Amino acid sequence: MEPNKAAYRTVKVIGLLLILEVIGLVLIGAREFSQVYWRGLELGSRHYDAAEVAVYALFIPSGILTLMSAFSFLVMRRKGWLLAAIAQGLSLGVSLWLYSWFQPGYVFPIMAYCVLMILYLNSYDVRVVFFPRRDSGASVEG
Repeated sequence: MEPNKAAYRTVKVIGLLLILEVIGLVLIGAREFSQVYWRGLELGSRHYDAAEVAVYALFIPSGILTLMSAFSFLVMRRKGWLLAAIAQGLSLGVSLWLYSWFQPGYVFPIMAYCVLMILYLNSYDVRVVFFPRRDSGASVEG
């Protein structure tokens, strides 16, 4: 089955949504970084503010992967789907780990966005564009 123009439009929308996700991650990181009073920071204290901001750096690899996958989606490269799936899984894993240790409020929107993007990545329109077509005469074993 040949993908139609709506399927290509869906792929472009996913690329834009992935760029929006990276912008959101950068804005959340900037907000978290600006809330820490760095001069009064004591390394031996039990305050988790500075540690939480430092751990937020774990989103950097998933942000880079997300940005690379967004550009791959916009230029219709097949590797973009795999990069996006890995980036969303990595972001979701970091969010779950952050929630289990620090319980920051910003992980809920990140987790929800990742789950919605994973569902959107696995929609029929996206799969038809990126996955190879199967021959109709091929037999299915199983």
